[in-house]
Amino acid sequence: MRERFAEKKEKRVGGRGGKSAAAEGGITVFLSLILTCICALMGGLFESARTAGGGWYMQMALNSSLDSLMSLYHRDAFERYRLFLLEFEDREQLAEEMEPYCSAYLQAAPFYPLTDPVLEVKDPIRMTDGQGLYLEQEILDYMKFGIWNQETDPAVLSELSVSMREAKQFGEIAEAYQENGRKVLKLEESIDQIGDCLKRQKKALEDAKRALTHCNGSGFFAAAKRLKRELERIPSLTDIYEREAKKLKEELTASEEMMEKRRKDLTEKTEALAEQEMDAYRSYTDQEGERYQEVMEIKRLAEENGKILDEAVLKAEEVQEYIDSWEPDDEDDELDEEALWERVSAVLGRFRADGRFESSRVQDKKTMRVLEAISRLAGRDLLALCVPEGTKISNAVLDGSDLPSRFLREQKGSLQTDRETGRKSEEEKSYALSGTLPGNLAAALADMALFNEYISRYFTSFGSEKTGVLCYEQEYLLHGALSERENLKVSVNLLIGVREAINLLYLLSDSEKRAEAESLALAITGAVGIAPLVKVVTFFILTVWAFAESVEDVKGLLAGGTAALLKTKENWKLSLSGLVQSGEKVWENTSDKEEKNGLDYNGWLRLFFLIQDRVQLRFRMMDIMQNELRQKQPDFRMEQCAFRVEAEWTAEGALILVRRQAVREY
Repeated sequence: MRERFAEKKEKRVGGRGGKSAAAEGGITVFLSLILTCICALMGGLFESARTAGGGWYMQMALNSSLDSLMSLYHRDAFERYRLFLLEFEDREQLAEEMEPYCSAYLQAAPFYPLTDPVLEVKDPIRMTDGQGLYLEQEILDYMKFGIWNQETDPAVLSELSVSMREAKQFGEIAEAYQENGRKVLKLEESIDQIGDCLKRQKKALEDAKRALTHCNGSGFFAAAKRLKRELERIPSLTDIYEREAKKLKEELTASEEMMEKRRKDLTEKTEALAEQEMDAYRSYTDQEGERYQEVMEIKRLAEENGKILDEAVLKAEEVQEYIDSWEPDDEDDELDEEALWERVSAVLGRFRADGRFESSRVQDKKTMRVLEAISRLAGRDLLALCVPEGTKISNAVLDGSDLPSRFLREQKGSLQTDRETGRKSEEEKSYALSGTLPGNLAAALADMALFNEYISRYFTSFGSEKTGVLCYEQEYLLHGALSERENLKVSVNLLIGVREAINLLYLLSDSEKRAEAESLALAITGAVGIAPLVKVVTFFILTVWAFAESVEDVKGLLAGGTAALLKTKENWKLSLSGLVQSGEKVWENTSDKEEKNGLDYNGWLRLFFLIQDRVQLRFRMMDIMQNELRQKQPDFRMEQCAFRVEAEWTAEGALILVRRQAVREY
């Protein structure tokens, strides 16, 4: 029994051992599966990390390659103008230049399996795009963070901008009315012709009356015939006046429309002064005007006098016929011819002679000729008069066949800028009235000051040291003519026009000088001046005086002197008496009066840049830059220079397609 029990025990032990081995094998399989999952997870995480790393590496490679591409900026452009310009032919050429940099990164990192790479460069943003705004952005970045640390008060810039815009607009208005003043004087010449006709009428009338007094019938008929002829000339003479008045009215209407367009740039005071001066001109053209009514009255009176003369002649013919056919009844009868001719005299006595136009409107024609001669110089080429003696003026001409500014016509960018300038003008005018400067306008004016400072540093002008191909680069920026002489001429004329407006505003506000001009106007038109004519001649004298003073100012500027922003009694140079006596010779001797706190020639050009069309200014700057850089590189073109480049790089990763983008700009 003991043996059987031992056998059973052995069987139980042996059975348990088999089950334990099976359990241990299951655990092994389970652990193997877990290990496999862990390895797969680790492999997936590793591959995911490698894929992400490949993407980031690809991004770094693209960024670095694009940085390397942008480092190939035009060295001459940077040395000359401190601008970064990436010159290129097309986007494929840019991609070819980036390709070696990108390939070098891939070869240096075989750990990242990126295959079949495709690099694409999108159309770059050129310097000529965006109406030239990118050029201005680079300039402002350089001025703000490169060399410029001076703070400029935006309020002062706003006041200067308002003043310059007002002076420019009022100068054009004053010049138009100065021309109208000469035409009013020409219109007065037609009135003088009417006056001469009236004087001949008066002489013929006196002869006719004298003939009647002496019972001279033939003498009366001869005088009546002359009188009739002169009366018949009145309608044609008044028609001439009406035609000239109509032309003047059209030009005055054009001047008024011009003033209406420029009204937004004028202060209320300046606008009121202009309106006041315009009233005298309307007297000549408006049907309700005093002078117009006087001329029309002469025409109406001539018609009435013609009827009276016809009646007198008819009566005289009856008297003459009666006298010729009279036969006395007896020897004592006598014919009373005086009584007979008195009937004619009674009719002729109703003839109304008008002597208001008998005397010439311009008594001192010599003085008027001097003033008119000076006035006609306005708007003409005054370079020979203003530049210092012995100065050689550049006659260089810019080749305009391939200039960036042609984009202005293609993009019509200046139209938008004009509207922006108009809004800015309204904001500046609002500031002038309220004293509150909007934040956006303050920032814009500060940027404008930096931009103008850059222009003065890197572009030449008259009188400055020649550092470029052109001598008058700043003048080209203002006016854009291909001829250097033309740009300088227009700059001088513009400066004279602005100075004329400043000087005229001072004269209109100075009661002493205005009274001096009125006295001269009375002397020119006669002791008893006609109110509208005296006003017109007074304003004409003031404009001529202001113009002469402005020429004197600009002569001083071109000689290296200064000119104050506002005129005073202390810095006024020319006297009216000296102007009348010397005429055009008044400028031969430069005045020795110093203008304190004034601006030099370049300073005045900066003020013009404050009101310059920004789009025109940017593109003309690119014109000059292109012309300058072509001296070393004849095929250089600003439109082939990039400001911003965007690239996209695509490659096959181990598992997915990898695409990365990068953008760089100067």
